[in-house]
Amino acid sequence: MSIYIGYKSDIIDCFISSETLRIKYTKLSQRQVDLIKSSWEMISDDLMKNSQLLFSKLMKEAPDSIDLFTFAKGSGMYNPNYELDMKRHSLKVVNAIGWAVSKCDRFDDIKPDLINLGERHRNYGLKLRYIRPMESVIMDLIKGYLGHLYTLEIEESWSVFLRVLLFSIFHPLLQKHISKRREKNFLPKF
Repeated sequence: MSIYIGYKSDIIDCFISSETLRIKYTKLSQRQVDLIKSSWEMISDDLMKNSQLLFSKLMKEAPDSIDLFTFAKGSGMYNPNYELDMKRHSLKVVNAIGWAVSKCDRFDDIKPDLINLGERHRNYGLKLRYIRPMESVIMDLIKGYLGHLYTLEIEESWSVFLRVLLFSIFHPLLQKHISKRREKNFLPKF
């Protein structure tokens, strides 16, 4: 039985068995891989220099996401090292995106690492509702940095890539969400 979660397309199909959630991804075409890698090459330097834009935009779209960051918990922007800590963390995230881009043609090799990353972030308070804002923020930054070079084909390629990337990272949360719904009899048991 296939149950739709998040996006209605052939890009991502979520299947629920009696034990686990299995996410099946449509592979990126070679053209999509090339577009993602070449566009990342064009913007990565600028994005590294301005990495904190990623989180400032995310916090505008999902204000409670600030609670994900241990350096911001409780003290928020009153932490004297807040800006430096935010920049460090932003750089880590941009580097992680770059790492995933470099391996986007061999996604199955990195999927376990992304799921582990999601598990760690679940412990920090990651929520399912951050999937769409995170995708939107990254897409807006890519569009802004590429400017007139941004095309519909690049947008579609990045959209597929980010959905696969984010659904892998959010996999532990999806698993937990499905388990809770099953316990409450919202989902059929097999």
